[in-house]
Amino acid sequence: MLLATSLNVFWDKEMSVSLEEGLRRCAEAGFEGVDFNFVDYDRSMLERMVGRLDSDAYARSLRKRAEELGLRFVQAHGPIFDKFGDPQVVQPLVEMSHESLRWAAAVGAPWIVFEPETASGAFDEAHYEENMQRNLAFFRDLLRTAEEVGIGIAIENVSDALARPGARRRYYSVPTELIDLVDRLNHPLIGICWDVGHAHLQRLDQRQALRALGKRLVATHIQDNDGVKDWHMLPYCGDVDWRSVVAGLRDIGYTGAFCYETHRSIRFVPDHLRDDLLRYAVRLGKHLLSLA
Repeated sequence: MLLATSLNVFWDKEMSVSLEEGLRRCAEAGFEGVDFNFVDYDRSMLERMVGRLDSDAYARSLRKRAEELGLRFVQAHGPIFDKFGDPQVVQPLVEMSHESLRWAAAVGAPWIVFEPETASGAFDEAHYEENMQRNLAFFRDLLRTAEEVGIGIAIENVSDALARPGARRRYYSVPTELIDLVDRLNHPLIGICWDVGHAHLQRLDQRQALRALGKRLVATHIQDNDGVKDWHMLPYCGDVDWRSVVAGLRDIGYTGAFCYETHRSIRFVPDHLRDDLLRYAVRLGKHLLSLA
């Protein structure tokens, strides 16, 4: 497994750390790969820096810089939004989702992560199937661009703890539902991203869940929490059973990125301390990978 981190550990509203500087500092800390997160580095942020999100020249320059530093973009994270909401609000975000696929492909990321959606309803069998069909339609639409640019879509497990106010739960928080969605899509450019923190919120047995996913697993979000809120902390800052996680990855022969999504442990400290935390994160990641 390759140790990676999301670049969003450096994100702030002022964009005080450029993407190029973030790449350099991740490489110097000892990471082998990085994740580009469109949830934070959205269109407005990128326009402030480089003019256009879909600037192929800029994307290629980032890819080249990463390679010079011995890094590679191992995955990306697409926009998060209510995919079944007001069409006037949703459509521009759908277009941005397609654009994020093109951007991720240009920087060399083989997979981009998207969350599935849950609309309100009775949460009975008919409601499950209605949500399934709407998710299938959304991801099949994205697959048009995925096929065009040759990048895979990794569908992320969510959690009932993250359900919208008034909703009983979120579908695709357990392996059976996520597997059902991925298997119905039945496409070589569709896989699963396992968010360890979301699984912990769901109180799942991580090893058993990962065994169920098997070869469908293509990406990871490695993060810790207290089982109550989605804190996105470094391992051992919460109470995730990390031996169970690593054992599950070992059991299925996972060889992809072991990718931190731990911005809350790093982003909010003074900038001159972030490099120390990044170096610690690398040491921590190497320890976890040694368990495999």
